[in-house]
Formats: sequence, structure tokens, C-alpha cells
Amino acid sequence: MVFSVLFQELRSLCKLLKIPINEDQLQAEQSESPFLLLDLPGDEEARLLVQRSVLMKSCYECLVHAREMTHLREHIQRLPADLIATYSTSGSSFRLRIHAYGRKLSSQDVRNRIELLKVFPLDSRVDLQNPTHSFHLLEDYGLEDLAEPALQPAQLFFGRWLADSNKDAAHKLRLDERYFIGTTSMDPLLALVMANQALVSPGSLVYDPFVGTGSLIIAAAYFGGYTFGADIDKILLHGRGRSTRAKKTWRKSDESVLANFRQYGLEKQYVDVLVADATSRFLRDDVQFDAIIADPPYGVREPIARVGKEKFNPSCDDTQAVSSGMPAGADFQLGRCVLNDLIITLVSFAAKHLRTGGRLVYWLPVLQDEYNDSAVPRHACFDVISNSEQCLSGSTSRRLITMEKVKDWDPNYQVTFAKEIYTETFRERYFTSTKDKDRPKHLRFKNKISRKVRPTEPKELQPVTGLPARQ
Repeated sequence: MVFSVLFQELRSLCKLLKIPINEDQLQAEQSESPFLLLDLPGDEEARLLVQRSVLMKSCYECLVHAREMTHLREHIQRLPADLIATYSTSGSSFRLRIHAYGRKLSSQDVRNRIELLKVFPLDSRVDLQNPTHSFHLLEDYGLEDLAEPALQPAQLFFGRWLADSNKDAAHKLRLDERYFIGTTSMDPLLALVMANQALVSPGSLVYDPFVGTGSLIIAAAYFGGYTFGADIDKILLHGRGRSTRAKKTWRKSDESVLANFRQYGLEKQYVDVLVADATSRFLRDDVQFDAIIADPPYGVREPIARVGKEKFNPSCDDTQAVSSGMPAGADFQLGRCVLNDLIITLVSFAAKHLRTGGRLVYWLPVLQDEYNDSAVPRHACFDVISNSEQCLSGSTSRRLITMEKVKDWDPNYQVTFAKEIYTETFRERYFTSTKDKDRPKHLRFKNKISRKVRPTEPKELQPVTGLPARQ
């Protein structure tokens, strides 16, 4: 997934930042090498691009590209004098750095390479701490997971460092230190990738119809978007019930999506979150968003539910207990709905409430042996911009789908895709898709008592009268 998403993020950011890109060059460079040679208008554009990215690592002005060290040194010696002069101005300084991908270099290896690079005809003082220019030698030994690393690099690059990426953003938003999390809180790196795919920029209005604990809208807020969300689970949004952390304590009275925004200093980017059914019409028809990002529930760890007098799928007997989070009364009943209905609702909602040029970015769970391109929803209002896979287990994956609205909404437009794939809940297909012998152990013995756990005497159950009072 990494390489395909990397190119998709690159294209999206070039569009967002209005940086021209050579698509032919990009297509030719698509391989499993972590290095990409790309023509850009200038240093400033390159810095803007890499500093917004969360999947890139660094950006360099490539001075020499060679296959062998001998050729690299020859090309360095023949660099134009006027180019060298720009790095040798009065008062300037420099340093040399050595990096290897796919192999670990010893201290002696690094010193040997620095000696070889003394052919670089630079008349300037050395400053290892705060140099004016930082020159790097990059060696590509191939994939890091090879059993025996290559002895010689496949290619070498010598260039001037321009900027590092925004990869630390995922560390700043990491889940282990987040105040309010749930069972399906999105990985921060993936959430930031989704925000980049959605072209979120300062002032964008971003909506998540399955907001949960707010992981996706936090990423959008990090890039300056104003965020809005909804979820059917009232208990979760109000921070009630049991925590999903290891000790399973009751949630604190101030646990909420807003608390997460305050934790990261993003409170100004928070519009609101609502308790609402994503399959119902609860917004005015003229409400328009710049981006919609979503991770719909798959029904495996969290239920797919809706509000109504009848279940979406009457043939399905599995109704997980989330009804305590909804208003009581005869007109409200929570039932599981099939994935087909959920995806149709999401795409139809986006077609109506996205501005033209806005993007819908969401995850689509699939079974690997059943997936084909027809499983991706199509709509006359949208172009499918990208589609990449993340494997979840031996038989299941999820696809990161990016769709861009290119046409105004028309009520006659309908969502089309291979509906027969999603006529059951994903949970049902997940547990019945493979033969018993091919299932993972936690599925194969899901109805059996673990031999490692000693059964205990059943305790007398006490009736539950309500949730604990807030402190």
C-alpha cells in the first residue's frame, strides 16, 4: 500500500499547492524504490510539497545521479563552475551526510565515503551544526526486507538537502497519549493521509458522518480545516460507559471529541459533533462541505446501525446492543444494516452536500477473493481519483477510495456498483468467506472456551438500571 498511496498523496498535494507535475515522469518512476526523481519549478515549491506530506521523508536538489561510485565522483568533478559558486559565497558553510537505504553502514564506511567525496570542489568552511548548505550522499541497496542485503548500491544520488517532511505530525497525534479513544480510532498517519487526499487546507469545511472519537477530523483540523461530525452512538459522543483502554475503567466525565481538540490546541477548528443517523436526512439541502472523510463501520468490532421502525435487513438476526445510546420509544429501533445500504447512502450524501471540486475520501472493506473494480461505487457526479489497498488479514482488505466531485448534483443520478458483493453485512461475510481450515485461529475457535482460561462459577447477574452519574 505504501508506494501506491505515496504517489496518490504526491498528486493530491501538487493539485492542492498548484504545483505543476510531469505525469509521464511520475508514471515512469513508479517502482518499489524509495527514491523518486521529479522535476519541480524551484526550491520553494519543493519545500512546500514535502513539508505538507506525511509519507515522504526528505527532499533534495539532485546534483548527480549515478549507478557506481566511480561515475558519481567523475560527475561531481565536472559540475559547472557557476553552480559551485552559488554554494561558495562569502560566509557560507556546508556539511556532508551519508545515508544508505537497505543496508546499515559502519562508522568506517561513512568515513570512507566522505573521503571519496573530497572531489567535490567546494571552497567553503565546514559547519556540522548549522551549515548554510547540507549535501547528502544517498545509496539505494534495494528493499530492506531482503534476506541478504546487496553488497553494492543499485543507484547513488548526491544532492543538496532542501527540507524534511511533516512525518512528525503522526507522532504528535499518536493514540497512546490521546485523551479520548475508542476501539476503532484511526491510526494518525492514515488519518493525515486521508486529509491530504481530501485536499484539506486552512478554512476548509470538513465533515465525517461516522465521527466516533474524532480521529479523522482531528487530522483535518491539524491542516487548518474547520471540522464537523456526526455519529449514531450517543453514549460514545458524550463520553459515557466503559473505556476501551486496557483497565476497562469508566470514562471520565470530560472525555469527548472536544477534549481531544483541546489537547492538541485545535479547539478553534472544532465546529461541532451531532448525535445523528448517517442514513437519515438531518441537514438542510443547501449545506455544502469542502471535503467529506469517513471510515464507515464494518460490523466486526463496531456495529453498523441505523434508526427506524424496522431493521434495514430483517433477515439478519444479529442486532448488537447499541440501542441504549438512542432515544427510547416505539419509533426508534436500532438494527444492523448491510454494507450496500451504507455505502450508497455515503456516496449519495456526498454527491449532494459536497461542493463541485470537493473530495470524498473513505475506506471500503472488501474480501480479497471477491474484489474487483466493479466493487467500487460509481456516481455520475464523481471521478474516482485513487484506489489503494491495505491488507487487514489473510482474506480481508480495505480500500482507500478518493472520489472528486466534477458535476453538480442531480436527483436522477444513482450509485452503481456490484451490489451482490454487499448484500450481507461485512461481519457475516467475514466469518463465512473462508473454509474452516483456512481461518485464523481466533475465528476457527470463536465458539469454544480457551483451554488457557479456567472457567469460573457464574455470578448472579444484577439488573442494569442506568449509567453511572457523572462526577
